[in-house]
Amino acid sequence: MRHYIITGASRGIGEALARDLAEHDVTLHLTARGDLSELMQQLSKRGAHVFTYSFDLTRTDAITVLTEEIFSNISQGDAGSIALVNNAGMLEPIGPMGKHDTETYRKNLEVNFVAPGLLCHEFIKRTSDFDGELTILNVSSGASRNPYYGWSHYCSTKAGLDMITACIQTEQEGRIRVFGFNPGRTDTRMQDEIREQSPEDFKHVQSFIDAFEQGALNSTKEVAAMMKIVLNEDRFESGQTVSTRDF
Repeated sequence: MRHYIITGASRGIGEALARDLAEHDVTLHLTARGDLSELMQQLSKRGAHVFTYSFDLTRTDAITVLTEEIFSNISQGDAGSIALVNNAGMLEPIGPMGKHDTETYRKNLEVNFVAPGLLCHEFIKRTSDFDGELTILNVSSGASRNPYYGWSHYCSTKAGLDMITACIQTEQEGRIRVFGFNPGRTDTRMQDEIREQSPEDFKHVQSFIDAFEQGALNSTKEVAAMMKIVLNEDRFESGQTVSTRDF
């Protein structure tokens, strides 16, 4: 049995990945703030075993409770592989540092960096005796290496997540396969949000509008198919951040 833990699975890339992975001999553990009941029914009809967990990743103090519940549904003795996909993320608030209220800024840091970091920690700890294949896939961004006006929180958290990926490779080399994945500009609700911003808050907004109007956005299905390859094949070296341009 192959187990996949996917955060942010109710829409966008997370939902597309869950759909692509759903088949017999697969168990999906899907987390989201939104309702996952309909998706669960659809994926179950395709032969997958599906567990859903309603969870707000800003509740980082309860990450251990979430992982306890997830791993109670994983029989490690019968599992051939277990993978964690840290997909969930948020962009808001958009604007230069110091403009928005501190609580909104904190939520961004919690969702984009603290939560995936803690999930990696829990995943590694709870699989210490597992002798099957282990994989962590952290969804990154081109913003992790390029500063954008108005995205100080998003750029820095994605850069931090890239470093977590690199550190896990250094510490767990040979035991856990770990990757970052940069999906590029993908047609999700986050892109809708970006195009609605004013140049005052996000100076690069026009380039995102142009990319959308020119049909230059990746589809979630295309991105999910690439992520599936990273998860299940030995095409890439553990520790690296894979981009859609690598396919």
